[in-house]
Amino acid sequence: MTIKTYLGFDVGTKRTGVAIANSLTSHANGIETVLHNKDGSTNWSQLEAIIQKHSPDAFIVGLPLDEENKEQEMTFIAKSFGRKLKKRFSIEVFFIDEYLSSSEAKNQLKWHYAHKNADRADVDKRSAELILQTWLNETTHD
Repeated sequence: MTIKTYLGFDVGTKRTGVAIANSLTSHANGIETVLHNKDGSTNWSQLEAIIQKHSPDAFIVGLPLDEENKEQEMTFIAKSFGRKLKKRFSIEVFFIDEYLSSSEAKNQLKWHYAHKNADRADVDKRSAELILQTWLNETTHD
């Protein structure tokens, strides 16, 4: 049995949360938040370091759809990010609906922290974790 590693992403315009999981445990954990460049461009050097460190077999990118399951501006940004990941690293990319993942992450973090406003980096990491865990729960993978 080959154990596969997956990286999940909650793509944002200022930060991108990153989570990791493997096919043995099927349990996602938020690992980092990548702060993008001041001009808004993706911080590829930090992402590349994370990807090289973990050698993933697949990427899972959260696809933000609205409450009516329709695309919005962030949907196009997430799709573009996924296409660039695949082109740069030649690793398969899967998209999964991330509707309300950030809201759920904030709720979970408020439960776990005394401070009522959870740190944005923690929220982004937790959102990536929820996105990846949802994909693991909903997908059959070898």
